[in-house]
Amino acid sequence: MIMTAYKALSTEKMGLNITPGTIFKMKIEGIDIPIKIQASLVGMVKNEYILITHPTPFATTKPKLYAGNGIIAQYQDGSDICVFGVKIMDAIMKPIRVVVLEYPDKIIRRKIRPET
Repeated sequence: MIMTAYKALSTEKMGLNITPGTIFKMKIEGIDIPIKIQASLVGMVKNEYILITHPTPFATTKPKLYAGNGIIAQYQDGSDICVFGVKIMDAIMKPIRVVVLEYPDKIIRRKIRPET
């Protein structure tokens, strides 16, 4: 696959069009080893916050999930790859493990096109 030019879009009016269960590939500030970090979307409130499952692997990510730490999240939306960067608002461990993220101001969308 080849990535084409990207567009930075404001989320203020249109919001994010992501369904619960969508898988995010993530980079978490302070984790510099090349590991695959993933989490799933639980839900969101437009222009307020995004709720995700605790990223895996748990032992590696848990120490870096604190308020103010940065996350870059990437997910696929049809034929687009979408990326946004936000800060962690909180990490909740009980009664369930979820992470509360800021709602992004902007999202970058790139079309994926098959190699020719």
